[in-house]
Amino acid sequence: MNTYKKKIKLAVVAPPFSGHLYPILELALPLLKEKDKYDICVYTGFQKEEVVKKLGFSVKVLLRDKPTAFEKISDTDRQTNPLIAYKQFKENMGLMPEVIKEIEAFFTENKPDIVLADFIAVPVGFVCRKFNIPWITSIPTPFAIENKTTTPAYVGGLYPRNNFFFKLRDKLARSLVRNFKRLVCFILRKQLKELNFTLYNENGEENIYSPYSILGLGMKELEFRNDFPSQFSWAGPCCSSLFQDSVKFINNENLEKTIFLTNGTHLKWAKKLIIDIARELSQKYSQYLFVVSLGSYLERGKEIIKKNNLHIYHYLDYDEILPKIDYVIHHGGAGILYSCIKYNKPAVIIPHDYDQFDYGVRADLAEIAFVAKLKSRKSILKAFDKMINKREWSNLEKLSKDFNNYFPSELLEKEINRILKGGEQWKFYLQEQQDF
Repeated sequence: MNTYKKKIKLAVVAPPFSGHLYPILELALPLLKEKDKYDICVYTGFQKEEVVKKLGFSVKVLLRDKPTAFEKISDTDRQTNPLIAYKQFKENMGLMPEVIKEIEAFFTENKPDIVLADFIAVPVGFVCRKFNIPWITSIPTPFAIENKTTTPAYVGGLYPRNNFFFKLRDKLARSLVRNFKRLVCFILRKQLKELNFTLYNENGEENIYSPYSILGLGMKELEFRNDFPSQFSWAGPCCSSLFQDSVKFINNENLEKTIFLTNGTHLKWAKKLIIDIARELSQKYSQYLFVVSLGSYLERGKEIIKKNNLHIYHYLDYDEILPKIDYVIHHGGAGILYSCIKYNKPAVIIPHDYDQFDYGVRADLAEIAFVAKLKSRKSILKAFDKMINKREWSNLEKLSKDFNNYFPSELLEKEINRILKGGEQWKFYLQEQQDF
């Protein structure tokens, strides 16, 4: 373990998806400035190599001979369902042995003292256990961690309720989540056996998370559950812009209000839908300007489509546009949700997939947004009317102030120091885990 007589070698591992890679890069970026203390290398997919280098990080590319492998799994052509989720898991499992092999080769060549990994970078845990390296899990969606007592996530956005019927509902839903995972693992038992992988540890907690430290990149004030693992800490949101080369947005002062619409950087199947929603709203509310971002950073320089009170950009940076607009319509992704809180912007949330329904529930309970159904224009129009007619957003204002009380990178550094100082203790713990 590191004795602090030399630089701390920190490996940062994340898939090349903006919603996972960018938060962890923001988390580690201040440490990059401490060149006398940290030697940092980022491990990610080919598509984000130049982006990572641009920030000043050293980078190792995973699956360089398969440059689109990660994106093919994540960017589905239609809305996710259990079958698609299973196929994604199976495809991930197909890549895992190769990814593990590559990470092992990289770590053999230059063994890190500690690893910071996004929660879906599952191979990291296998390698760290094998090499006796402590690691920290970062998770932009903390409620993805299974719970044992409260309302579960990933079942379409359930609201917590405190009576017998809803407690029974929650229990059944938790069982559904666990049994789905167990079924998938059973189907793929051969591959998992080769990896010596078990879904849960002796405490019934998921094995994919670090036993040392889990940093939740969110706000405790937005969460209704408190049954997180003992090694979990609220680090705070990481949603700031990493780049300043977005197209500049110039507002049209001739119109009463400006509404920004986005469904993030993925969801290829939904890009036309967000344009259709914007077009319909722009026709109904001619006094407002509607601005759409399609979330394609690589196409940011392409021509902007401007037609009356509807403007369509290929990419707009949240830190660039949010201070200049009045309202937001978005899909419920962690990045845009916390950016709305950061800039005190009311929103309509139209969940599309996965955790977005659960973020919608939390935003609704916190009274910082109205939630609409993607397949119901009536629902969207109703939510929009409610948003623009609501005069006070006191909860949103409070959360916006609370946002500034979090210092994610400072907590990361504290956790690195704490774990490395307990070097031999963690080494012993790892060996126990392997024996188990």
